[in-house]
Amino acid sequence: MTTARTSTLPGRLVLLALAAVLAASCGSDHRDPATPASKAAIVDTSQLDPGNYPVVPRAITSQKPDITVGDLLQESIRMAEHVPLALDIDNRLVFNNSAHAITADYPPISIDNFNDEAPGLISGWESGGRHRSDTTLGLNVDITVLRFAKPEQAAAAGNFLVGLASPDYPDKAPLQIPGYPTAKAALTSLEWVKATYAQDDYLYWLYIEDDLTVPDGPGALLDTAKLVLDKTIEAMRDYRPTPLDQLAGLAADPEDLLGRTLPPGKGQIWATEGLYGPHAALTLDDRPVATRRAFDEAGVDLVAHALSGVYRARDAAGAQRLTGAFVDELGDRYKPIDPPPGLATARCLQLKDEKNAAGAKFMCYLPYDHFVAEVFADQSQDLRQRLSAQYELLAYGHI
Repeated sequence: MTTARTSTLPGRLVLLALAAVLAASCGSDHRDPATPASKAAIVDTSQLDPGNYPVVPRAITSQKPDITVGDLLQESIRMAEHVPLALDIDNRLVFNNSAHAITADYPPISIDNFNDEAPGLISGWESGGRHRSDTTLGLNVDITVLRFAKPEQAAAAGNFLVGLASPDYPDKAPLQIPGYPTAKAALTSLEWVKATYAQDDYLYWLYIEDDLTVPDGPGALLDTAKLVLDKTIEAMRDYRPTPLDQLAGLAADPEDLLGRTLPPGKGQIWATEGLYGPHAALTLDDRPVATRRAFDEAGVDLVAHALSGVYRARDAAGAQRLTGAFVDELGDRYKPIDPPPGLATARCLQLKDEKNAAGAKFMCYLPYDHFVAEVFADQSQDLRQRLSAQYELLAYGHI
């Protein structure tokens, strides 16, 4: 899901599409949600009002019509576990950009003919980061890693992508990234650097910009492009791609967690719905420094994203710490409010400045045993229904 705290769906600062199963990287000591004795007496189930939202966990097959969590999206999220955070490439990039999968079903939003011009795409992940919360101020880096069926397809896609430019605003000049003689790069009409680099079946696709500090030529941006390629390629060495003939066998929800999130509604197509290990989940978060620390302290090992989010912590105490950390992280933009009737265990927030702030109007965090649910809404009645349904989904089989 995307929220006011993450940089994916209707919520936080960057609002974009919401989120594979990371069987190799997620913990195996899964426990079904157990009724927390201290919380069962506080939540008054007689006051819950889920409206038309589901209260029974859904089964997810990983095949159509469950396209949003299909096998290629899951493989993309597996890849995301190995794409470095922008922060880990350059410690100035403390804010994340929007992150999401790129597949044939979810091609880059701004490229209408992508599938025709870049055939053979299997999976991909786009992420990035910036120096300031305002995307137009300071260094901004966009990183996309694409996996193709054949090396020649990766190379051809790179030529196509780097050649994209508006006839009204043509690129200014071709460029060369230091240390990457076969990379394709150009200086755009806006003085940004765009680049592609094909290596085996993979294509690395970059945009580097700095609208606040105008350097003497593109040299500084090219140095940043080299650094991004160096660190991304190094991190991707640990990625073990699922063979093509085994993709259909990827389980969509082996931990029975994604099925306990609120599902997207009709017409809501999100390229981030799925299961994440903690690193991949951080790519979706607008402020990864604070969230990484919160994950570490709470022992988060698995995250499910859909219309709501569910975080699995080490234990119930970790879930309480995580709830507090999330609330504190939003303190600059949100104020505390009373939770909906019957849900006294939730901590809920409302935007301080609804006219000028980006994000959902309401945010709630609901701890349940060693889980924390993250629910957002723009209407108070919808918030009550979503949060009620989310509680019942987590507690299903125990209340």
